[in-house]
Amino acid sequence: MTGEPSVVLIVDDDASVLRSLRRLIGAAGLEVRAFAGPRQLVAAEIPRTNACLVLDVNLPEINGVELLERLADSGRSLPAMMITLRSDARTQSLLIRSHAAAILFKPVVTPLKRALC
Repeated sequence: MTGEPSVVLIVDDDASVLRSLRRLIGAAGLEVRAFAGPRQLVAAEIPRTNACLVLDVNLPEINGVELLERLADSGRSLPAMMITLRSDARTQSLLIRSHAAAILFKPVVTPLKRALC
């Protein structure tokens, strides 16, 4: 541990999901930074340690897996949890490609609440 606070970076284009995840994860005592899209995250300062990503698979501009790959290519690789509402073949392929630490299907509040408590 570096003494820095743990940070969870969330990217989801659904405002209600973003708000809910921010509140739930924040209530667990973690610092939360929420972004409505990939562009905002890429422009932000991203911690290199004591941080993880929670990414929606289906985002505007680029999908969450492409975002994860771009971050890794720029030297800003972090563990990620992918979230999605879909379970079609394309989404499943993206999830496999992501090498995510965890995959949750929306609605995620109940399983995430259990995991954090």
